[in-house]
Amino acid sequence: MGHAVGTLDAIRGTALFSGFETEALKRLIEREPIGADDVSDLVMVNLKTPDYVGHRYGPDSPELAATLAALDRDVASVVAAVEAKLGQGGYVLALTADHGMPPEPDPARGQQRVYTDDLVSLIHARLDPERGALVKHYEPENMQIAIDTDRLRELHLELGSIRALLEAQPSVLAVFTEDELARASSLLRR
Repeated sequence: MGHAVGTLDAIRGTALFSGFETEALKRLIEREPIGADDVSDLVMVNLKTPDYVGHRYGPDSPELAATLAALDRDVASVVAAVEAKLGQGGYVLALTADHGMPPEPDPARGQQRVYTDDLVSLIHARLDPERGALVKHYEPENMQIAIDTDRLRELHLELGSIRALLEAQPSVLAVFTEDELARASSLLRR
């Protein structure tokens, strides 16, 4: 689909990641002593590709459609691996999902969806338009942004500048620095 796939972050946001996850699962099924005795075994797996792709491109995107088709094929290959090892009827399979996603918003009604990459682009456009190097890494799954503090100093900025920019966005409720999270964590341990 024309997306870069040269990094783990990039490939995670494509249907290709589904194959990686399920191939690893099939190797586990083949190599571990699952079903080797009379004690029931439990294998729990979180196949994350639809989540990664859905958050990145939206629920109505061709990327998610391709991902779901790939996952469907990949889960079928996992079931085949389980049946090859345990036989038909020798297992129980339960599939669940962590959440859904609403359809694309209607811009005519003032609605918008903010994608994870949009926040990084906003920071660079407003605070580092020359090099776009301020954000070193953004982990959308847990909303952590790693800032290049050397670049921050070069730009004569403080973390408060990034916080103010992000908190001014209607899609952002609150922003916390690493120091604030550490203080909160120490209070919880008391």
